[in-house]
Amino acid sequence: MADTKKVDVKKVAEEAKKATETVKVTAEKAASSVRATAEKSAKAAEKATEKAAETAKKASATAKKTATTAKKTATKRTTKKKVEVTRTAVLQFAGEDFKIDEIIANAEAAFKAENKRKAVHDIKVYIKPEERAAYYVVTSGESEYAGKIGL
Repeated sequence: MADTKKVDVKKVAEEAKKATETVKVTAEKAASSVRATAEKSAKAAEKATEKAAETAKKASATAKKTATTAKKTATKRTTKKKVEVTRTAVLQFAGEDFKIDEIIANAEAAFKAENKRKAVHDIKVYIKPEERAAYYVVTSGESEYAGKIGL
């Protein structure tokens, strides 16, 4: 016949209880391990995000510097040095040279010597080398003044 053993129900219940507690403790340890790993991953992701943001800021600053340098270079290349033109007019008559700029300056000086408080708005000079004279007409405000200077 079959052997029947007596099983103590209390012992089995206690062993089951111990096994259940062991499973709970193991499950809690596993859960805390998973939480710790998740927290580490979140921190690592946060650090990576911060580094990416810093890298983006540095790249943006570099791009701005590059753009500024490119603008300066483009400005330097497109800005040509303007050559100032020297204009001189000389009247030659009967073997003599008469500089037009000097004649105009002398006519203006003669006008200012006669009319110290008048401003010159417009001056026209008529040169007659055969008479060795220059005639001028000065507009000052609404008035006109005429005069003659020798060459």
